[in-house]
Amino acid sequence: MDGDQSTSRAARPNLQERRQHMKFFGKALGLVVATLALSSCGGGGGDGGSTTSPVSGKIEIVATTTTLPTNVGGYLPSQHGPNQAEITITSRNADGTLMVGKDVSISISPVNVAALSFLVQEGNENFDQLWGTFTIKATNGVATAWVNAMDIAGTATVTASTIDPTTQRTISNTLKFTVTSGVGQMPTQIALATNSNAVYLPSSGGRNSVQVSATVRDGGDQLVPDPNNADNIQYEIVGAPGGAILSTNSTSGPVSGLKVNSHTVHGLANVSFQAAENTPQGAIQVRATVDRADNNVSNGIQDGVTSTIGLVVSDGKLYSVKITSPNVDAIIENGVGGDVAGTNSAPDGTYSLIVSALGTDRQGNPVIPGTLIHFGSIDEPVGAFNSGVTANQFLLAGGDGNPQEGGTTFTAPTGHFTTAGGGAGPGDALVVWGKTQHGAPQGNEDLESAVSVQTVVSATNLTTASKFNRNDTTGTLVDYGPVLPYIIGRSQHGNITASASTNDLGVATAQLTYTVSTLGHRVAMWAQGDGFDRVTGGARRVTDAVQLVYPGIAPATLVAFPSPIPGNRTVPVTVCLMDANNSPIQGININFLMTLGGGTGQVDGNGMSGSLDNVTGPDGCVDAIVTSSGVPAAASGSVSGQVVFSVGGATAKVDIVVQVSFLSLAGQYRRCAAGNTPVVDLSIRAFATDGSAAGGVVIAATCSGATASPASVTTDASGVAEFTITGPADTTASCTFTTQGIAPLVTSVSIPPADAFSPPCQ
Repeated sequence: MDGDQSTSRAARPNLQERRQHMKFFGKALGLVVATLALSSCGGGGGDGGSTTSPVSGKIEIVATTTTLPTNVGGYLPSQHGPNQAEITITSRNADGTLMVGKDVSISISPVNVAALSFLVQEGNENFDQLWGTFTIKATNGVATAWVNAMDIAGTATVTASTIDPTTQRTISNTLKFTVTSGVGQMPTQIALATNSNAVYLPSSGGRNSVQVSATVRDGGDQLVPDPNNADNIQYEIVGAPGGAILSTNSTSGPVSGLKVNSHTVHGLANVSFQAAENTPQGAIQVRATVDRADNNVSNGIQDGVTSTIGLVVSDGKLYSVKITSPNVDAIIENGVGGDVAGTNSAPDGTYSLIVSALGTDRQGNPVIPGTLIHFGSIDEPVGAFNSGVTANQFLLAGGDGNPQEGGTTFTAPTGHFTTAGGGAGPGDALVVWGKTQHGAPQGNEDLESAVSVQTVVSATNLTTASKFNRNDTTGTLVDYGPVLPYIIGRSQHGNITASASTNDLGVATAQLTYTVSTLGHRVAMWAQGDGFDRVTGGARRVTDAVQLVYPGIAPATLVAFPSPIPGNRTVPVTVCLMDANNSPIQGININFLMTLGGGTGQVDGNGMSGSLDNVTGPDGCVDAIVTSSGVPAAASGSVSGQVVFSVGGATAKVDIVVQVSFLSLAGQYRRCAAGNTPVVDLSIRAFATDGSAAGGVVIAATCSGATASPASVTTDASGVAEFTITGPADTTASCTFTTQGIAPLVTSVSIPPADAFSPPCQ
């Protein structure tokens, strides 16, 4: 201990003084000396200083129990489960009185074995929160806390400390708690994990070894104790390993072979699996065994517990490639946010779509990192927008392509290689789809290709600069004839990263860049790499090709105008599709759904639901012809129908309005009703805002000096409502006719005398 060598004699009593102190205060000396020693070493419980310094107080910790079970029941502190102990911390002055008004700091370690909980001053709403350390206000020198066992067995130590108000020294005390699972420590379960399930042959250039880790636990779900100079786990390769071996450390040193023993450290043990050149490609298993009889496999296995993990051994050569793209943040607006040098710049009118190609070998492992993947794209010749079935479709295309297996000839019985879209030429790309998800029959995956045209022989025949695959992945060459979808073209509106290398996951990433003026334009792209033909021993082209349209930045916006439109007539409506930057998206089919309060309608002559006849043009817009008839008028402020245009998640609504403009007296005539009573029949007509007849309008009638029957009438298709006015003969009544949203119609009705008729009514 580093004592202060300059302390004066007055501060350091001589031997005689120390003896006198021991004589008169002998009973206290042991405590003083003990705390002195602890304090001078930097501990937390003593007086420090000389034997004549004031004596500090002490802290007592009392617990309801110091042995707790693991919290397998998941109890919360507020539930006061069996995994909880209450502790009382009492702070006393040197004379034994309670130390009032001093905070107490309480901590526990390690917190993965047990943690503390408290009742806070605001109430107990935070009682379920667990703490590693906490400062609590003691009440009259007494504080209460709870120790909560976690789910790991072990020993945890609680430490309580405070500042003695007299000596200003820190005083502390500790109490140990044992958390036990309550079961034996023999192994009952083993879990295996690996840093990678993929293992490559040594000649592949990839990683030819992986680590397998075992976690061994007892019946209480605790890590088993370390064995004493013995191995407690056995690893072995299951089946025919073909030269593969396991390597690990046993208690006797490094070992390797088909079957090896090892030992756990804190419940964990590792082994390395190493493939050999003659290891069969495919799934292979590594099995681990422990002995629950004695946690020792060195003396034989009496009661084994096993676990198996599967690994996949492969050559890492490209067998399949798949194109994908992110769903979110997939598009980059070039020129925004800074260029390569980090300086801000303006948008340059182009977007870049992030695309990736996932390469796998025949066993499903990622291809070896660094495998080169080539990309390509074409976007012309494409049919003009609104040109019918060829609108925004590749013109040099068909579904009857026939590549020559292992050769360079390509034919299509219905091909127009010399005329469609201006014809094909040398250097154009020929893309052939062989996968079923692209419309090709089964058994042609090997023929999916992207090759260059070398010579156009005729409208139905051309040759390519490189050979097609043999389509013999089964070991037998297969030729299904002219059954494959294809397109021929070139890129005029965009470009794509020429090539990229795969990462550890087998992913190569590229960017498809295009102008914002061609959003929605048809484009085809492909990813391609070199694989290995196990039949011929030569190279094999591996391709994935997709078709899409140049996408805009989400979310898209759809607008339609004018809105509202009058009903019961034919009206053109313009619908426009824009991306989030208000760039037009062309070549898109727009859907529609019409709803009416009555009558009939259609859009582009396609009924009340369907798709517009034309696609959006270069400005992102398309005209829709909306026709409706027999649609009843609605109340003022209401609509009589609606057309909803939609594409993807974007919608635009156009209201259809038929509203009453005015009511007019269409006619009246006198007659003798039943019982020879003179009455007057009135015809009231409703007109829409465009001057047409307003059918379906409810008109109410009230009269002064007479009675209108019925009290309300709905106009017919001609906009007419019929009323009968009954009252005393030879009188004049005033009748008012009303409907929503317009001024009422008031008219006088003269009821004739009975003798106005011949013969008279009576």
